[in-house]
Amino acid sequence: MRQLSGVDAYHALAESPRQHMHTIKIAVIDPGAADRPISLPTLRAWSADRLVHIPALRWRLVKIPLGLGRPVFVDGGPLDVDYHVVAERLPPPGTPEQFDDLVSRIASQQLDRARPLWQLTLVEGMAQGQLGLVFKLHHSIMDGQASVRFLETAFDGAGAAPSGPAPAAEPIPSTARLVRFALASHLRLAAALPTVLRRTVASVRDNEARKKSGAARVVNPLSGPRTRLNAPVTAERIYVDVTIPLRELRAIKDAAGATLNDVFVALCGGAIRRYLEEHGEVPDRCLNATAPVSLRGEHERDSFGNRTSYWYVSLGTDTPDPLERLAKVQASIGAARAWAEGDVELFAVWQDYYTLFGLLTLRTLTLIERLTGRPAFNAIVSNVRGPQPLSLFGAPVVAIRSMGPVTRTLGLNMTGWSYRDDFSVGLHACRDTSPDLRRLAEHVRAELDAFARAAGVTASHPGVATA
Repeated sequence: MRQLSGVDAYHALAESPRQHMHTIKIAVIDPGAADRPISLPTLRAWSADRLVHIPALRWRLVKIPLGLGRPVFVDGGPLDVDYHVVAERLPPPGTPEQFDDLVSRIASQQLDRARPLWQLTLVEGMAQGQLGLVFKLHHSIMDGQASVRFLETAFDGAGAAPSGPAPAAEPIPSTARLVRFALASHLRLAAALPTVLRRTVASVRDNEARKKSGAARVVNPLSGPRTRLNAPVTAERIYVDVTIPLRELRAIKDAAGATLNDVFVALCGGAIRRYLEEHGEVPDRCLNATAPVSLRGEHERDSFGNRTSYWYVSLGTDTPDPLERLAKVQASIGAARAWAEGDVELFAVWQDYYTLFGLLTLRTLTLIERLTGRPAFNAIVSNVRGPQPLSLFGAPVVAIRSMGPVTRTLGLNMTGWSYRDDFSVGLHACRDTSPDLRRLAEHVRAELDAFARAAGVTASHPGVATA
């Protein structure tokens, strides 16, 4: 039995029929070199033999009675591969747009909470004979870095494959045991609370001293305007992939003296600005974003769940010039980094006090959003370094893509993953508010061209004109 951390518990307890808390990880495979047919039966056998040894894929969620504490995971043992592994076929001609539409439909369906929280869809009928493996993974079982490790373990090319008999299922704990477990957990948290409070006071003082020294200020919640992207989320989702050359992003960041993440965030801000302008919604204030940041140490590579904190950053949408926007984004990210350095674990520690921090903070924030008419943040922007080249049965994985969740009024998620020579940006929004999300993908490419011109870098792909 494993208790969810506060971050894990948020993803589990905040879920509703409208607000799904899963992520999508996509592997595109060229099956030509495979040593066996890649089909539904072989993937089910692969799941039963290999994926079963990834602990997070066996976990079943068990809630504490009356909500007395954070839920626990119990080991579900051998996998029901007939449920977890399914297949879909695209109609001819199997275009990338059709594939994105299928992923959108998969993302719109909630995972069964009575089973381990994942599902794999084999997608056949793709152009050029490629195959898609679409993993739907609940965010409570793994964050971005854990997802990278999951892919490295699941596929070939990153070490020895796990083997041996499947672990036996754990019995579901009795109500009495769960209540005793929850009370013991609360006692440990209560004993640690004075120390957490002292750390919090010290962090606040350090932050105030940093401000008085003239350091750049961190973006505040509720500072951005409400846009069409910030309506309460719905169950119907839309996903679009836009893949851009990684070498072009690197050339821009080298020319501008920035990091790749700085360029990515500024690129997202420019694309969002173009998208809103196209809809006649030029914001009167700069949009902001929440950016997940990994706290996972090297010794935690093989652990699952979530080890993340969050930085609050500017998207620089108040300026059309790419390099000026990049400078604003760099300053904002620098301020967030300096703010977090004081006590990098404190945010995650407070989330373990789920009743105090999670429920109370979220409910208060929701009330303030309603009273002010402003969202806490405008978007989620995440950047993950993907795995080393992977293969399955000898067939190369030619692309890795990712889609992060949207929550509450954070109705747009832009998640970038690097893999081989590509940088894939997964755009995820609600279909009700952004049915034309593919236009945002086109704006990402157009903004990349604008960045290249401004930085004096030769674009390696044709630009996309906007309407």
